[in-house]
Amino acid sequence: MKILPVGIEVSIILTLAGIQRGMGAHSSLARLNFGIYVSVLLLFAFAVSFLFATIGQYSEVLERTQEIGILRVLGASSAYILNLLSQETLIVTLLGTLVGIAMAYGAKWLIGFAFADYLTFATVYKWWPVAYAISSVGPLSGAIFALRRSLKHGVIQALSPEE
Repeated sequence: MKILPVGIEVSIILTLAGIQRGMGAHSSLARLNFGIYVSVLLLFAFAVSFLFATIGQYSEVLERTQEIGILRVLGASSAYILNLLSQETLIVTLLGTLVGIAMAYGAKWLIGFAFADYLTFATVYKWWPVAYAISSVGPLSGAIFALRRSLKHGVIQALSPEE
């Protein structure tokens, strides 16, 4: 799984939270309409990024079926392998969250520079852990589903080079 899709997810979540917080400070009909339009576009981009991160993690774990088979031959339990994948996914998601926070500050600058008349962006620090939790759901679910599929294959089929 790459860090960028998670970073995009986090930056979109933080941008949405910042726009919503900023709209309360200076509301007018034009700002409200523009804010709703931007929010809908950002929600669509979030959905695409969420699916991209989930499918990316799913395919990445499926590519590691042989490694999972080797761990099973060496005596690793399913829970142990799931724990390894979860730790790896959460570390990568944490790095993606840090990238997303930096991207959100870039979005704040861009909104202040280009759309100052229509949008106000406020930094909402309490959304940082929420954004991390939300962005972790997709990759973790992709890893769990792929691991279940890999474990169903069986050890011999996983280690065969013909797949």
